[in-house]
Amino acid sequence: MNDAGLLAAVGIDASLPAAQQTAQLVRRMPLRWQAPAGSRDIATVLESRWFAGAAECHRVLGRLFRGTTGRGTAFGINWPYLEAGGRIAAPGLPAVVGAAEEQGPDGSYRLSDRTVWREATGERRPMLALGGGEPVGGFPFELLWFGDGERFMVSDGVLEIEDLFSTLRLGASRPWLEAALVRKMRVDERILEGLAVPSARRRPEIEVRRPVELVAGGGIPDPAALLRARAGVRRVDRRGDEITVTTEDDRRAVFNVAQERDGWRVFLWDGESPYQALTLSLVNRHLRLTAALGDGIDPMSPGVRAQLAFALRSDLITLEEPPPTGF
Repeated sequence: MNDAGLLAAVGIDASLPAAQQTAQLVRRMPLRWQAPAGSRDIATVLESRWFAGAAECHRVLGRLFRGTTGRGTAFGINWPYLEAGGRIAAPGLPAVVGAAEEQGPDGSYRLSDRTVWREATGERRPMLALGGGEPVGGFPFELLWFGDGERFMVSDGVLEIEDLFSTLRLGASRPWLEAALVRKMRVDERILEGLAVPSARRRPEIEVRRPVELVAGGGIPDPAALLRARAGVRRVDRRGDEITVTTEDDRRAVFNVAQERDGWRVFLWDGESPYQALTLSLVNRHLRLTAALGDGIDPMSPGVRAQLAFALRSDLITLEEPPPTGF
């Protein structure tokens, strides 16, 4: 089968420009972090619908995007990339990126100062450094792929789902991975061989971020102020390390406060709340608000993740202005 036929098998139009073909290939074929047992030919790789390591992905992309090979760092380790005409293609990069901002399914990307920057979860961070220096991009993963509007990553048994507005973390269930990859995306089932999944249940948590400069006072707000800013809250009372929240419909929740080095954490002690805990920390001049979800909330149900992210972002946005006098 020729290249056009192979690309068509994974839903890519061979008549598109090479840059678009390259970006679509990264978006549609999951990347497993492992050294392949042998060198698979390109036809076998495309037929399997997944990449066995960054080197294999880089080799296939080079067939479409005929750029100069380079070595940089991404995900905390050495990482290959291709460069042509001032634009960059690379494994795990769902767009061919240049000086102009490019939208990926999970966020926006831009090349500046020999670094590919990625904006997601409300923060702009380096994803791929093309030169030397300290490694960037976090840590190695075990499995990475893209959906219509998010990036999925599995590492140490944790599934991380990240988009422009939030990051959701929960246990990587083997049945869910099989449904998402093998049945829905029709990826060869060997992609999951040897993948460790947790035996213990992990409580899901969702995180949003916002520049601290946009928050009134330019610092870490008091936990009572954050809880008071939530929609539907009528009253918040604090006595020492205990905060009581009363909602407009007369529900009551009591939280214990624990101060931490770069912020604080509140734990649900008694009453009703969608969250078992809320953590606010200051990292890289961004406030990071993380909510550990209650037992009755399934963040994988349709629309729930977006609703949770909207509510948490709204809490931080409300803090941009100081409360009215006498509040």
